[in-house]
Amino acid sequence: MPHDLEKKKQGLNVALSSPPKGRLCLSAIPETGMLITNMDLDLTVDCNMRCTYCFKEKQQEIMPDRVAFDAIVWLLHASGDAEQLYVNFMGGEPLLRFELIKKLVPFGKRRAFQHGKQLQFGVTTNCTLVTDEVVAFWRRWGMGFHTSVDGIPVVQNQNRPLASGAPSSPFVEEAVPKILGYRSNTTARCTVVPENVALLCENYLYFRTLGYTNIAMVPSDGKDWNEDSIQEFEYQFFLIADRLIDEMRRGVFINLKGIDNYLKSPKREKRQRFQCGAGRGTVLVDVDGNLWPCHRWNRESEGNWKIGNIYENFNESSRQILEKGCPDHLIQEQCDHCLAVDFCSGGCPAENLETHGSPFVNVSNKCELVKAWALVGRYVHDTLYGEKCPAFMERYYPDEWKQMNQSTASP
Repeated sequence: MPHDLEKKKQGLNVALSSPPKGRLCLSAIPETGMLITNMDLDLTVDCNMRCTYCFKEKQQEIMPDRVAFDAIVWLLHASGDAEQLYVNFMGGEPLLRFELIKKLVPFGKRRAFQHGKQLQFGVTTNCTLVTDEVVAFWRRWGMGFHTSVDGIPVVQNQNRPLASGAPSSPFVEEAVPKILGYRSNTTARCTVVPENVALLCENYLYFRTLGYTNIAMVPSDGKDWNEDSIQEFEYQFFLIADRLIDEMRRGVFINLKGIDNYLKSPKREKRQRFQCGAGRGTVLVDVDGNLWPCHRWNRESEGNWKIGNIYENFNESSRQILEKGCPDHLIQEQCDHCLAVDFCSGGCPAENLETHGSPFVNVSNKCELVKAWALVGRYVHDTLYGEKCPAFMERYYPDEWKQMNQSTASP
């Protein structure tokens, strides 16, 4: 049956991306800089949801199977002598391509073994297509989940409705226990928008009710925020901090993004140069085989940020800008006296680019939001360190905690 008829039979309103021309170019790999060890793979741009803040293109294209298999082979070569590799299935909603995933993972594992490497797979999913079969497959192959969930049903359904407009929260509440039953440390990744920031603490308590212990509540694009909403963000995080402190006192460790970043940050004299591995150790392969710094870049990105194509070439010049990191003068101007200097690295480079035309100039409102994290993080630190809370000390001061226990045990 022709491919388009098969898709109509399955009820999927998608279009197959143009098949690649020519063969995989194994010389289209970096010659300088970091080895590529992490790959985001856009199996589809299509999605069964219509999130209000989605940054992806609106095309309904899917990656041809050949491109997906070739991307795995490309990574094995682009990674040089690195032995630990990671592929994260992205979208759109990548579980729309579960049939492809079931073929791609065994292939990748086998090929990696032949190259003397280990290849781990994961998925960023909206949870609505997670079934017992999906979890069983993930368990069999030791794969990871990263779940995009925004909180209590009223927030989830407002921010992340299904394409039909129907609520998505019932699917999330059915899927999360399956996921956490397999991998308890899975992260709940929540995008916080100003419109419902006042419900942030409720969202945190909801995540805890679901069983999450890894929670990332990340503000949306900085341009959406103002002074009032930033103050509410800080207030809500202080409310959350009191709950987190109580749980730590009971011996329950909660990894909360922002707070955890502050608590485990090494002391530095100035901001570090890199926020992440985008374009350095990480790339995105899109549905056409194009290479981008990470999943936040795509065909709509401003400027020439494509760093090649797995069938054509690898663009060293575009990548070198990200390889060099933030210039010294920008660090000095923006960050030397900032409360968050110990852990902030300048914000998302793709978001910075969209706002300022430079990946290294942080969105001003994002600076204030990160400072709120730092302020709350300092409160959590001073409270729990002052009490020598066991769960806190064991996590963030292991050497000191070990010495304390040895001293207590000594006659």
